[in-house]
Amino acid sequence: MVYRRQQCLNNSRAVSPILSSFGKSRHAWIALLILQLPLQATSAAHKETAALWTVTFLDAQDSEQIVDGRVVVEAQDGGLMLEDRMGVLWNITPDRLVDRQAAGREFTAYSSQEVQAALLAEFGASFRCYQAGRYTICTNASRHYALWCGRLLERLCRAFQRYWSHNGLKLQEPGSPLIAIVFRSQQEFSKHATADAGPASADGFGYYSMRSNRIMLFDLTTTSGGQSALNESDLSLRLARMPFNVATVVHEATHQVAFNTGLHTRYADNPLWLTEGMAMYFESMDARNSGAYRTIGRINRWRSEKFGEFVADRRPADSLTTLTANDKRFRNPDLAANAYAEAWALTWFLIRTRRDEYVEFLRHVSRKPTLIPDDTSVRHRDFQEAFGVSPQELNDEFLRFMRRRAR
Repeated sequence: MVYRRQQCLNNSRAVSPILSSFGKSRHAWIALLILQLPLQATSAAHKETAALWTVTFLDAQDSEQIVDGRVVVEAQDGGLMLEDRMGVLWNITPDRLVDRQAAGREFTAYSSQEVQAALLAEFGASFRCYQAGRYTICTNASRHYALWCGRLLERLCRAFQRYWSHNGLKLQEPGSPLIAIVFRSQQEFSKHATADAGPASADGFGYYSMRSNRIMLFDLTTTSGGQSALNESDLSLRLARMPFNVATVVHEATHQVAFNTGLHTRYADNPLWLTEGMAMYFESMDARNSGAYRTIGRINRWRSEKFGEFVADRRPADSLTTLTANDKRFRNPDLAANAYAEAWALTWFLIRTRRDEYVEFLRHVSRKPTLIPDDTSVRHRDFQEAFGVSPQELNDEFLRFMRRRAR
């Protein structure tokens, strides 16, 4: 069933702060989740729930909304986390829940045709949809830019699955639609991002929304005067001059692939050093041709240079410990750049020196339950059990390796 009021989909006020919190502060979501939802809620239902439910609830304007989906979490107080057939997660508090009815059949995700119809109803007549393998591209940008995005995203998805398969991880095929919204200008993107995910997301080149399971992008080749690329050749030339911007698109798309192939679980306690480190590890993928797989994991010059500056500028001796203990450094604007660089460096180091252990650590984290946060002791126990040493004990070896290899 398509939403009765489709515009509610992007109205963050229609859901509680539990699910909108990821957009407002991308790295503070887990603490807010636990403040809003009783911890015991996670024991009642799990994401594997396959029954389809029709749920009626009131939005912030007291209008009734009707959504079909599967229950991911059911709180003891009657609140629900619902995943709809587009892959969007809805938090419905018990005071807003009007009715829930079993549909009498199993949950299935929307088909590509249903996805396209729903997206066009949501974004309006100026948008068009293009199908590129597993991806639906909904855009008001030019057709050739939309097709370039489709090729890039499908290439990444294949390369991502192939890479981990060759390293002993069997990933799932995406069970939810893979959707990319591509705006024709940065101004349109920023306006949407501010309303959807908060001002911090509006300043970047794109973002992955954990709540809606979409990546939000814009035409990187559009000039400040609003002129887009004239043709495929012009598009290629413009993109070749902005490799960092393209790498950022790959970064956000990596998050989406990882959360849709079973490597990460939405709203589980995935350490940010792990999820962000992996996204940066894949930034080196060659976005220009079908040989993308071969370049995955090459040294990331931007991150390597930043990490080198961090080390030269009095990097604390306990830096690995604080990086892996919690996500605080990623949330602090003054510390975030160094945290990202170190997360890339740690990921690069572990995959090269302890690949089997890193893969097993990924398996362990992928099984984390929804909405249960790990404290510092659990984070460090998981790390030590996976790699045989504490982050602090690993520090000297890590620095020697990075000085020797990351040049």
